Parts: sequence; structure tokens; C-alpha cells
Amino acid sequence: MTTKFSTSDDIYRELVQESEESWLYGLVAFALIEERRIDWARHYENTNERPPNSDEIKNWYEQQPKSELLRAKGEAENALQEYSDEVVQSDIEEYGEKIKEDVVVREIRKLGRFWPQFGINLAGGVTSAVLFAALLLILAFFVLNDISPVQIGVQIGENPKGEIKEVIGDDR
Repeated sequence: MTTKFSTSDDIYRELVQESEESWLYGLVAFALIEERRIDWARHYENTNERPPNSDEIKNWYEQQPKSELLRAKGEAENALQEYSDEVVQSDIEEYGEKIKEDVVVREIRKLGRFWPQFGINLAGGVTSAVLFAALLLILAFFVLNDISPVQIGVQIGENPKGEIKEVIGDDR
């Protein structure tokens, strides 16, 4: 059984109100059908030098096959898909820009903390210099107070009075 359409209300009911698909999908398809009717009416007026009357408009609706609705639905689906792709792409670009701005702002805020960071670095530098100086003092103490094996041997060879005996080459 073929459904006959007599007015735009019939097509609206078919595409939007009674449809199982999204109302937005049906609404876009309805707008496409109405755009075709308006184009037909303009063409009719240009050709016949008068606008179509209500019977002629009703006749136009009745001549629309069910396949015309399917074609309008396909075009509506494509239009909505393109629109959603544009929205998603726009959101991705906007989100990317927001991330870039956040990174730049964070880096600028880090630069704003120069003096506290400078104080920490200065304290670290002074501490490392003090530790290095202490290490040098300890090393200098051991070098200047050298207790070498030769000196230990010399000290063993001393007499209890503190005099040093000559161990090698005793001439007596």
C-alpha cells in the first residue's frame, strides 16, 4: 500500500511525528522536501507567470513517491553527519588550543616564581661550597700531617729519650 501525501502536514507527520528515527533527522528531511516544493513553486511561477494554487500544490504533494522521502532522509543523514564531523573537528581544535594555552600559562607562572627558586638555588650553592671547603680542610690535615710508613719506621727506631738512632750505616 502506497501512502499518499496531500499537504506538508502529511509529510511532517510521516518524517517527524510518526518516525522511529530521531526527530532532528526527520526535521532535516522535512526541510529538504519543503525546499524542493519551494523550488518547484518558483519554477512554476516563472514558467506560468503565476504562483501555483492550492490544488496544484496538493497535486505536487500527491505526486511525491515514497522514494522521495527516502532520498530526503539519505540527504538529511549526510547533512547531519557532515555537521557532526565539523562540530567534532571544531571541538578538537578548540580543546587543542586550550591545552596549548594552559601549558603556556603554566610555564609563565613558573617563571613568576624566580625569587623563591633563586633563594633555594643560592642556599644549595652555599651549602655545597661549605661542604667542599670542609672536605678540602680534612684532606689538607691528612696531607700536612703525613704519617707515612717511612715516618712510622723512624719513630719506632727512636730511643725513649726522643733521640733518633741511625739504623742504617752505624759507624761505631
